[in-house]
Amino acid sequence: MTEFLPKTANRPRIGVLTGYWSTNIGNAFFQLGAVFALEKAYPGAHVFPIGDQAGYWNTSQGNPPNSLDYAKHLELDAIVILGPYVRPEMTGIVSDLIRTQHEKGAKIIVLAAGMMQYDQGTIDISRSLMKECPPHIFTTRDTETYDALGDLAEFAYDGVDVATFVSDLFPKIPTDIEPYIAMNFDQIPEPVISPAELFTGSADRSFNFEDQEWRVRHPKRRTELCYKHRAYIFLDCLLGLNNGPKRIGDKLIVRTDHRYNPFLMKKNYRAPMMYSGDVPYSYLNIYANADLTISNRVHACVATVSYGNPAMLFTRSPRAYLLKRLGLDKIKDEPQRVDLGFLSDEKAKLIDWLGARLREVFGEPTESHQQEVVSGNSHG
Repeated sequence: MTEFLPKTANRPRIGVLTGYWSTNIGNAFFQLGAVFALEKAYPGAHVFPIGDQAGYWNTSQGNPPNSLDYAKHLELDAIVILGPYVRPEMTGIVSDLIRTQHEKGAKIIVLAAGMMQYDQGTIDISRSLMKECPPHIFTTRDTETYDALGDLAEFAYDGVDVATFVSDLFPKIPTDIEPYIAMNFDQIPEPVISPAELFTGSADRSFNFEDQEWRVRHPKRRTELCYKHRAYIFLDCLLGLNNGPKRIGDKLIVRTDHRYNPFLMKKNYRAPMMYSGDVPYSYLNIYANADLTISNRVHACVATVSYGNPAMLFTRSPRAYLLKRLGLDKIKDEPQRVDLGFLSDEKAKLIDWLGARLREVFGEPTESHQQEVVSGNSHG
C-alpha cells in the first residue's frame, strides 16, 4: 500500500514540468537531467515529472480551451520550469500555472533557462511575468539569459544546461555496430557531406575532421522552404528527396529523427540505419557511441559532447548560445569536443549551489529519507 506523504519541510514535493518527448526527444534530455540534478542536490526530496502544457503542441495558439492544466491543481512545495520557456508565447502556456502555484505558496524554480529568441520583446515579456511571480531559484544555460533576467530572481546562477547530466544518468552501453557518424537532420534536408577526395560538384563550405578536409553542400531551395514552415520537411520526405547514402567515406551513417510525432513512415525511416522513437535512451546511446554527430538539433550535440564525443551543429537558432556556455564557440564551423574536466566541474558547482539553496528553503534532508533514495524504497 502506498503511504500518503504530507508536505513536510524535510520531504518537499518538487514537481518538474516535462513532456512532449515525441515531438522533440531533446526535451527528454534536459527534463531527465533536471530530475537527476535535483535528486543529487537534495537527496530524499520527492522529485517527480509531471505533464507539460498542451500549448506546446502549437505554441502560437497556446493552451486549448478544453485542456486541463493539471499541474495547477497539485499541492506542491516547488514547481520547476525548464529550458527555453522564455518565449513570447509563454503568456498563453505557462503563465497561468506559474501564477496559480505562486499564489498557493509553491516556490518557483527555473532550471537551465534559455530563450527561443533573444530580442528585446521576448525579454520584456519574460521580465513582466518574473516581476509578478519572482523565481526563488533561477539557473540559466547561457550567459545571455542570465544577464537579461537573472536580477529578477531571489537566487540566480549562471550555469550550464542540465541536459549535460545525461552521461551521468545513462552511462554508455557498448554496441556491435561498426564505427559510425550520427546524422540528425529532421527539420531541414540532410546536406551532402563527405571527405574532400570523395566529394563531387560544388561545395558551400568545408571543415576538418580526423586530419581530413570535409566538404558540405546544402540543397538551398529545399532548406529555405523548411526554414519557412516546418511542414515542408514532411513533404520533402514524402517526395523521397531526403534519403542519403549508407556511408560517409569509410564510416557507417546512423541517422536519428527527434520528431517521432506526427509520424510519417517516409520521414521517420527515410534512409538506411534510421532510428526513431518516443523514449530517449536509445538516442542517448547512439550519441554516446558516435565517432561524430552532425545535426541541426542543439540537444543532439549537447548529448554527444556530454559523452566526450565531437559534434557539429548546422542551425540558425540562437539557442546555440548554450553550447557557447560549454566553450564550444566554433561548433557551427567545425566539429568540437567539450573539455570534460571543465564540464564535470561546472556540473558539480551547479549541484552544490542548487543544494545549498534548497536546504535554505526546506532545511536539511532527514537521514531516513536519504537512506530511502539509496535503497530504492522511496514512495513515489
